[in-house]
Amino acid sequence: MLRFLLSFALLFSFSESLLSQKQIGNQEYAEILWGKNEEFDTSDFPDGSFVYHSADFILASGKLFSGKPPDSKGEFTFENKTIKNSGEWNNEAVKIALSGKETDRALAKKMLLAGVRFDPQFFPFRYNLGRLYSIDFQYKEALIQFEYAKAEMPEYFKTYLHIGILSEMTREVYYAIEHLKIAAKKNPYDTEALVRLSDHYISTGLKNRAYIYLNEASKIQETNPNVKLGYARLEMEKGNYHIAYKIFLKTLLSSQEGKPIPYDKKFHYYFAETASKVTDYEIAEREYTKMLSFPNDPFFASVSAKVIARRRDIARKFAEAKRTQLDDSEEVNEEKTE
Repeated sequence: MLRFLLSFALLFSFSESLLSQKQIGNQEYAEILWGKNEEFDTSDFPDGSFVYHSADFILASGKLFSGKPPDSKGEFTFENKTIKNSGEWNNEAVKIALSGKETDRALAKKMLLAGVRFDPQFFPFRYNLGRLYSIDFQYKEALIQFEYAKAEMPEYFKTYLHIGILSEMTREVYYAIEHLKIAAKKNPYDTEALVRLSDHYISTGLKNRAYIYLNEASKIQETNPNVKLGYARLEMEKGNYHIAYKIFLKTLLSSQEGKPIPYDKKFHYYFAETASKVTDYEIAEREYTKMLSFPNDPFFASVSAKVIARRRDIARKFAEAKRTQLDDSEEVNEEKTE
């Protein structure tokens, strides 16, 4: 069976100030987080490696994060097709799933299930299958796959994040909190687990505890969009929509060099909700539309795309009415001046 050997290659940096880029060959890898005080050691990567896709899937590649994944030590069949490379098969399934179409996700799921039957210990198969089950609201099935993924690569923090999120959805609250805390410990450079813990306490009304976790996340990266989102949500909970609106407006989603910063896509949903509250319907429509442009995001398990689309359409109507009202007002003022 195909097995990739790697240590911390799947832990990522979300703060340029905490970690400079590593250069491997002629390429730089800014999103790879090496263990603290550890130097890169090529002996850790004799066969192949894994790469994180921004849509939260795991891709397989060759040695040192480039090139074709190594061939499997066996083969399997899928619909009369012989598959000799599990890594390439995994990548093809992810590519199909990224279309966001339900039929494509169903096909990708079948492909990954066939892969799991062939190599049940291949981490990308398990992780990506868990993601697809999660997107389709099959939480128990998703949890099973992430538990297997955790067993195969216990150092990867995002697996614990997913288990925490899914456990909360299935009302296994203590298990959820436990895994979110583990995720925070696995990658002390990342804010997501701390923000998720804050989210949990916001939803349960324990705002003071939510502040504690947000403040801890702020110590890691004060300008992180997810941290800003957390503070904005707390203001929304208190009814301070204008304050929340200002937080959203001042939050940057790209670096000074213009490169995108990884962030939780539900940022757009809450920005849109806040903008609606302060009657900035143009921004509300824009942000709802942006949220809908990420069809595979886990947030759609909490709020359906249909609900968001309806709110976008309502915001659009209000925005058009507001523009019409302003145009009419300008015409009246012009007539008075004449």
